[in-house]
Amino acid sequence: MKEEKYSIKDLENFTHIKAHTIRIWEQRYNLLAPKRTDSNIRYYDKEDLKKILNVNMLYSNGMKISKIAALGEEEIIKKCKDILNKEENLGSAEVENYILDITDFNHDKLRIKFKESFEEHGANKFYGSVIAPLLIRMGKLWQVNTLEIVHEHFLSSLLREFLITKMHETKTKRNGTKVVCFLGDEEMHEFSMLFYLMILTNKGYECIYLGQNLPLDELELFKLKVNPDIYLTSFVGQISEKNFVRQIERLRNITRNKKLVISGNEAIKHKDLIGDGIELITSEEDLNRIFV
Repeated sequence: MKEEKYSIKDLENFTHIKAHTIRIWEQRYNLLAPKRTDSNIRYYDKEDLKKILNVNMLYSNGMKISKIAALGEEEIIKKCKDILNKEENLGSAEVENYILDITDFNHDKLRIKFKESFEEHGANKFYGSVIAPLLIRMGKLWQVNTLEIVHEHFLSSLLREFLITKMHETKTKRNGTKVVCFLGDEEMHEFSMLFYLMILTNKGYECIYLGQNLPLDELELFKLKVNPDIYLTSFVGQISEKNFVRQIERLRNITRNKKLVISGNEAIKHKDLIGDGIELITSEEDLNRIFV
């Protein structure tokens, strides 16, 4: 199996702890021990990522870094689990019920839960009230070795199946407006885009989904053939300011004279770099304003 490798900039993006601070913690407290490639480039592995995320959890909850550094690996995980257990008691029982079925790989119960949650919350709130908190919770449980990557793949597969089924059930008359939905270079997080597809289809838009990790040159070829009215994309995976600006300018050129709509946590984080003429979805209200 290919080893996952992370740069110190990746750790900074995941934790929002400055790379300079991480290096100081390494040197002063031996918190991490980066490896080196054959060409002598420093990198961190999956266990390093988990550790710095757990360190960040304890640090964010008021523990001094010197105290954290004095703890063993198992003690760090135990204290993080204690924090997560408190969050569980304060959090959504609905999300915790999902976690139990994900842990057991119970696909039948999860399909029933999707249906019940969707009917209770409606299409718009299903993602924000259930799925987004669930994904955040799963990420934290991965940190403390309670869940594995296979659990995320299991959930992703079932949720994708559910959302596509919901789209096919739509009977709304089309309004004549074509929307192309896509995820750009190296963007693989498609949950929010699948929700947008379902919601816009329900609103009567003719939606075409080009999938994940789409080279923008291919989007330009698509435009020549189809010439959609609206372009919708999302930035969820960590992206540098430089790369974000590069992609935005490329999209601006491709979609000239058409409406370009973007969404995602990274788009919101870099919103000051977007400029005029591009719509940004930050809430359900924005979605309903842009797509009437």
